[in-house]
Amino acid sequence: MNPKRLTSLKQKITFAFLIILGMALLNGIIAILLSQQIRSEIEQLVNQDVVKVMTALQLAKNSERLQIITTALNHYDTEEQRLSLLEDLASQWELLSQDTKTLIRIEKSPEINKALNNAMETQIYYKQQLPLLDTLTDTALRAKIQALEIQVNLTGMALTFTEQVQTQIHGIHNDYNTLIKTQNLKSLSNNLQEDQRLTEYLHQGEHLFTLLEKVKSTNDIRELNQLQREGMRLLIQLGEISASLDNESELYAVGLSQIKQNMVGEGNLFELTRNAIKSTQIASSHFANQAQAAQEIISFTGGLVSQIQSDILTSGAHLKNDSTSFVVLIFCGGILYCFFIWLASWHFIAKGIIQPVMATRDAMNAIANEKLDTQMPVTDNLELQQMVNSLETLKIYAAQVKAMSETDGLTGCYNRRYLDTQIQKEMAYAIDHNMPLSIVMFDIDYFKQFNDEYGHVIGDQCLKQIVQATKAMLQRPTDVVARYGGEEFMLILPSSHVEYAYKMAEHLRETIIGLAIPHKCSDHNGIVTISLGVACWQPSESLDANQLVEQADAALYRAKQYGRNRTEVFIHSPESISRLD
Repeated sequence: MNPKRLTSLKQKITFAFLIILGMALLNGIIAILLSQQIRSEIEQLVNQDVVKVMTALQLAKNSERLQIITTALNHYDTEEQRLSLLEDLASQWELLSQDTKTLIRIEKSPEINKALNNAMETQIYYKQQLPLLDTLTDTALRAKIQALEIQVNLTGMALTFTEQVQTQIHGIHNDYNTLIKTQNLKSLSNNLQEDQRLTEYLHQGEHLFTLLEKVKSTNDIRELNQLQREGMRLLIQLGEISASLDNESELYAVGLSQIKQNMVGEGNLFELTRNAIKSTQIASSHFANQAQAAQEIISFTGGLVSQIQSDILTSGAHLKNDSTSFVVLIFCGGILYCFFIWLASWHFIAKGIIQPVMATRDAMNAIANEKLDTQMPVTDNLELQQMVNSLETLKIYAAQVKAMSETDGLTGCYNRRYLDTQIQKEMAYAIDHNMPLSIVMFDIDYFKQFNDEYGHVIGDQCLKQIVQATKAMLQRPTDVVARYGGEEFMLILPSSHVEYAYKMAEHLRETIIGLAIPHKCSDHNGIVTISLGVACWQPSESLDANQLVEQADAALYRAKQYGRNRTEVFIHSPESISRLD
């Protein structure tokens, strides 16, 4: 009986072993299938969603570049500049088309695909307008060049005209003494009349040439038509006067005919200028439409990035759910049949996939919330490491976009958007920590006259110099300078009393004077100066950030009223006055 019992036990052990082996194989097969599914989801997340984000950000960047090019196309002086800008414009539209095609190829959402196809149609439409823009800008430039050549000819005619008439008047004046000595009263009277007519002729001629010179700076059709009518009236008057002259009337008639050819002949000054203005206006309208289309693409791209980020979060959630199911299944099978197999599988899944994926998801969420100092997760998985590398690139692009949205493109200091956010943060900090908060608002005195006198290019250079000097003057890393608007700027001085803010304002005012930027229209030694207004929030006051800005603006207004180039403080009490003194 014992051998039979042993055989029976052997069979049972064999059967149990077969069951355990079958369960282990089943768990292994399930584990392999789930691993492949998770790997497929990770690859999709890396190869599609992250690529879509990068492509969308590149599309926004190229759209912004296109806006810059369309703005530059309103201001060119040479054929080389025009052709270069038009070539850049065509290249930029081609880049936008390539990015849009990439998004269409990898995007699966019907709604987004429809919007992308609409954007592609818009891009094709504006690319088809490029030959028209080439023609318009070429026509405008050629008309401007021909008009300038006529202006040069007219300038030479003006010098000859003035010289001839003045010579004739001088000869009449030389004849006066002889006629007076001979007492030839009739000839003397004739000479006086001739002198008056020549003087009137000279005056009207100079008036005509001055009027023709104004055509060069005219950008309005109605004003140009008015100048043409006034010029023809003066030309007719000159013809009448020249006909009444006794001497050299034919010579003056010839000179007037040459002037007339430039005013009413084929390809005359007014016609060329009118054609240049019309072509420029039509081209500017097309450029404005292209810039608006680029702005719409930027807005659409922003929504697309948000949608893709939402899809990434959804994919991460699905991936987490799949991983959790995988872990539960391996755990149950391993605890019953093969603890060590379960332990190894759990170690692989938890540490090799789940934790890196969750860390990557958290990093994605942090970057989406503009936390750009987020550390990237470390993993030894190739696919996850590829996603981390792509995420690192996305982080760089996000930092660039954030910097562009917070920085003033001209001066390099912070812009109004950043200023509004920062002053709210500093006010909240000051209230929470019972600390004062001071701000200094300043603007450039007579800056409109400065731009009118020196031009906007020099005006932009002036703004840059003042911002650079202001940045160099700031002593603490928490101090902020931002462009409030136009030529107005603001300093935020956290944890600063009004005395410190006043000293900083005066130091800045003296620093700007030390730059000695020439300004003919300034009342202060012919150089650029600034006016400043100081306001300070004290812990005992119930003010918000907007009211504090209004106080600084009121102090700045008072500084302007009291003569500019000075600092005024919004005073709350007599004790503040004594402390400042």
